[in-house]
Amino acid sequence: MTHPPEETRIKVDDLAFSPGSERNLLAICLKEADRIIDVETSEVAAEHFTVPGHKYVFMAMMYLYHKRINPTPMAILEVLSNDKAKKSVDALGGLEYLTLLEETTVPPDNLPIFIEKVKQSYTRRMLYGISEDVKTFVLSDKAEVLNPSELIGYAEKQLTDLSVNSTSSSEVYKMGDQTEIVLAERGEHPAQVPGLEIGWSQFDRYTNGGQPGDLIIVCAPSKVGKSVTLTNWATKLGVKDQIPIAYFDTEMSEREQEDRILANLTGIPHDEIVSGLYVLDTVNGSAQEKVDKLKRAREELQLGHYYHIYMPHFTTEKITALAKKFSMQLGIKAIFFDYIKIPSSQADFKSMQEYQALGFLTSALKDLAGMLKLPVFAAAQTNRNDLGTDAPDANHIGGSYRILHLASKLMFLVNKSDEKVAKEGFQNGNQQLIIKYQRNALSDCPPINLMFDKPILRQTEI
Repeated sequence: MTHPPEETRIKVDDLAFSPGSERNLLAICLKEADRIIDVETSEVAAEHFTVPGHKYVFMAMMYLYHKRINPTPMAILEVLSNDKAKKSVDALGGLEYLTLLEETTVPPDNLPIFIEKVKQSYTRRMLYGISEDVKTFVLSDKAEVLNPSELIGYAEKQLTDLSVNSTSSSEVYKMGDQTEIVLAERGEHPAQVPGLEIGWSQFDRYTNGGQPGDLIIVCAPSKVGKSVTLTNWATKLGVKDQIPIAYFDTEMSEREQEDRILANLTGIPHDEIVSGLYVLDTVNGSAQEKVDKLKRAREELQLGHYYHIYMPHFTTEKITALAKKFSMQLGIKAIFFDYIKIPSSQADFKSMQEYQALGFLTSALKDLAGMLKLPVFAAAQTNRNDLGTDAPDANHIGGSYRILHLASKLMFLVNKSDEKVAKEGFQNGNQQLIIKYQRNALSDCPPINLMFDKPILRQTEI
């Protein structure tokens, strides 16, 4: 048999190993453990590592991190469970090697490069193996009885299998496989509202709450209070119910948002909290009363699981990566995004019209809800600032009809006119939430009356 030339064999050896990229990836994760989440969300698996010792080190780091144990060199060696793993790591140098890795200075911003290189090397090795297998097969006696389509099919099957294993895809679900388990779980915890309840009884009843995969969008003109609505809902879930939520905020910093939450929890006017006037006796209460309320609110916040991410220069990639990270690391059960607009960086949208860009962002949020199996609550701008309470519809959605098409539940927040407030009575609220479109639930629901107490930034269902 003819052997491949020397340069070809060297090239094949290059395919078999990418030790530098593997070392750098592990070094970054040893120095900054949270980078393990970035690696995992990029779908790097132990099988992608060619050096056996690196493979077992990576497996140990993943195990420790998900047990909330810092993956130090000593801890990694402690959890290596079998002789093969221990010998593989010892062959690299054991504790001394891991310590050197931990002390190695590798720019963490280069992690995506090392991830891509490790995955690329794995794919090239697999392709080379397939080519060798196909070459052996077509020269075998079995191939002599196959027609051209069957021969091609043999090669295609292996390439298809590799493609499926190398790309992100949800496992196919056969209808009925989990039905008994799901029905049993629901029967153990029957509820009139199957999803997350935001605390407004009519809203929760009309919408069935926030359910996995939902994209729930509140549309309103500027300055009407759509951010307040999202904050009210997030506070109920993250603080009152202590359900982990992530709030992606494109408008307000963590300090601005926290001041709003404190006003909501205490009933102390927002401007008194920001200015420090809460330490003085005012018409809104004595200094001592207000200090006590803020102390209780602070304790509530500390016990809660409300995670705020200020992201004025967002991209869909950043949102997706962080959401995956928080889902795995913090167990978040809902995401809030405030709000659907073109980012100032426009990194994702340079070549798009406005309606296309808004649709692209909405689609990314919908995909995120489905991928993480949780509800995403978002806000969107209407294209009219004088939106009335009569009959807002799809024509009032700012920028893109795709917002309507992608939303699981779409609603409009509107201010009541002075005439309407006078006619219905102030006790019936000064705003309305109009649930206009829903999938798998009632659309064009009766308007929900709200009382918006602007000084304390609190909305209450009437």
